[in-house]
Amino acid sequence: MKTVLVLGSTGSIGKSTLEVLDLHKEIYFLTMITFLTYLISFVVLISVITIIHESGHFFAARICKVKILDFSIGMGPSIFQKEDKHQTNYNLRILPIGGFVQMLGEGNDSSERDSFQSKPYYQRLFIVLAGPMANFILAFIIFAGLNLYGIQEISSDIGQVKKDSLAHNAGIKSGTTIISIDDSDVETRMEVQSALLRRLGETGIINIETSDFQGITSSHQIYISDWLIGQEPNDLMKDLGMYLPSEIIIAQLTENGPAANSGLKIGDKINAIDFNEIQSWEDLKVFINSSQGKEILVSISRNNSNFDYVVQPEFNQSPEAQWLIGIAANLKILPSSIMKKRYGFFEGSIKALKDTYSKSAESIIFLKKMVQGLISPRNLGGPVMIGQYAGDSIKYGGLFSFLMLMALISIGLGIINLLPIPVLDGGQAVMMTLEKIKGSPLSENFVGITHRLGIAFIVCLMIFTFFNDLSRIF
Repeated sequence: MKTVLVLGSTGSIGKSTLEVLDLHKEIYFLTMITFLTYLISFVVLISVITIIHESGHFFAARICKVKILDFSIGMGPSIFQKEDKHQTNYNLRILPIGGFVQMLGEGNDSSERDSFQSKPYYQRLFIVLAGPMANFILAFIIFAGLNLYGIQEISSDIGQVKKDSLAHNAGIKSGTTIISIDDSDVETRMEVQSALLRRLGETGIINIETSDFQGITSSHQIYISDWLIGQEPNDLMKDLGMYLPSEIIIAQLTENGPAANSGLKIGDKINAIDFNEIQSWEDLKVFINSSQGKEILVSISRNNSNFDYVVQPEFNQSPEAQWLIGIAANLKILPSSIMKKRYGFFEGSIKALKDTYSKSAESIIFLKKMVQGLISPRNLGGPVMIGQYAGDSIKYGGLFSFLMLMALISIGLGIINLLPIPVLDGGQAVMMTLEKIKGSPLSENFVGITHRLGIAFIVCLMIFTFFNDLSRIF
């Protein structure tokens, strides 16, 4: 890309041009920092999960006294190699995606005592399944560590309930708390989302029990029909019409815009418009648009004091025809809805075990519903999406969110590897079990065909998820 310098009448670079160049440099620098943050986060996350997975195979093979020829992290040409006293080559390869453990006699009928094929069925099964099990153990350790350190979660409190939504029609009210869904107790927003995930694509009734600030409980029935079938749901509570309990804080003001000219300032909390309480960005847009350009009364809080300002919205054609007051706002979750907990060793470990089990069950349910056509396969993501989530977790949530994401992806990798697809660990376990039942090795022709089909499936899946990632970006 060329950079054109515009010269002033005196032959020197104009001040405005220097400012533009400085701005370009700043944008370029920030873009590179952001890109490196996402890239490094992705590499660290994938590398740790892969090392743990392959270490499961590695140590299981060592326990069973199987000779290991190669322990590789990454794919492609090796950029670092070292051999130990057991004649095992350790390789760090150029592409930080995946890895493998190569054992003596793996894939052929080697009769050597320290080969993989020479070992009894139960030992070979232990080695194959040790990789996915290591992923579940990693998730458990992360969950337990976070529980001991102290976790911060959003409660199951309900902010605004959208008018005429499924939740509103079921009689659910703003300011209440969800305490159970389909007879399963919930306490956090994540637990609510997990319970609702089980109902995606279904037709029937979701039973929800809520409690108000006085402790009075109410039962509600939400009627669903092919709920969100074929869609890409993000926030299931919001899809039912229940918003986060939050505040609207002015983050930006348009210069000489209606809000700025009326005296509103960045950091103001918007409480109401024309005495209508504001609890969501949707509320704000609805009440401003409904003014049709007439003056509105904006009630705000600033430095523990309340103020009212008269603002006259202006019409804007782009990107959609609507009335605006010239602000951008942030949602700030109410402090009363933030739960902070710290667990003891035993209690934290039990909770970590339950979390690992529940997240694994949710992954299986998700895959099952996808196969049934109840959930859109566009929900699947590949390396680009993982990299985006990893970068976002570090950028916005810090180490806590990054570790939580690592635990969830580790569980996902464990579940995927247990699928009965040839070339995956689960597929290898099935093939070995068939050999055990048959009492003799499977035919080379059958093994070859199944492996080629398995590889074709994995390649197609990778291409599909890659295009899913691209579609999310563009």
